[in-house]
Amino acid sequence: MLVNIAKYTFVIAVALLSALSISEQSFAQQKESLQLQAQLSADSPVLDRNVNWRIFRFRTETDNSLEELEHKIGGTQSVRLTKGEYFVHVSYGLSGLAKKVDFTQNGQLETFILNAGGIKLNATASENIPVSPDYLRFDVYENEIAASGNRKTVVAGVRAGEIVAIPTGIYHVVSRYGKLNATARAELRVRPGQLTEASFQHRAALLTFRLSREAGGDAVADTAWTILAENGEVISESNSTFPKMVLSEGNYTAIARHSDASYSTDFAVKSGFDSEIEVLLPN
Repeated sequence: MLVNIAKYTFVIAVALLSALSISEQSFAQQKESLQLQAQLSADSPVLDRNVNWRIFRFRTETDNSLEELEHKIGGTQSVRLTKGEYFVHVSYGLSGLAKKVDFTQNGQLETFILNAGGIKLNATASENIPVSPDYLRFDVYENEIAASGNRKTVVAGVRAGEIVAIPTGIYHVVSRYGKLNATARAELRVRPGQLTEASFQHRAALLTFRLSREAGGDAVADTAWTILAENGEVISESNSTFPKMVLSEGNYTAIARHSDASYSTDFAVKSGFDSEIEVLLPN
């Protein structure tokens, strides 16, 4: 009987030790809070929206491949993780930063300084005549010219008034008014934590064209257009009956084609003066 009691006592002890071991393992693997926040610069406010977070775990100690655990979008984030080493990537607009994080204590706060600023772009015709944002686009390039003779595109097609986060540095910016020959260029410096605003001046205007049977009459349907520069270069061709286009300041010729016949007129573009060019059919 004493042997049986000892046997049962041993079994209970083993069970208790196993339970304690499982409990310790569970405690060691429990998830705790890691806080993540991002700033454009050390002196700027914490970003509260549109921040893209990705948290990765190294698969093994000998394998440096990464397993994505979390993908969150927003400002400050609280993620539940077991303690250990992680790889965190944060991006905001065109700026980004990645670093290894050693998560050792609950509530640990990691701050990511993106060393970035923002740009906001607009343009006018002449000095202060506003133009429709629908006709404006901006392309941002690296300032340095590569061996190929071209600049690397950083971001293309930025809209007027749009704020774009971008790493600090000097950039070459091209403002495009319309899709033809009205462009303006400038170099802009982006500083950390600051918004750089720039307004470009274009020497151009918005023109509309129509072929009419009489002055001020309705546009004749089934008309195709060719716009020539003063030197005869083709600037634009359109199959629209009533086309609109932005042209830089200068002298041009408009050719309207209808029913296998062509009709033309010379015209001048004055910066900031949007106008209508009318070609009349002969009586």
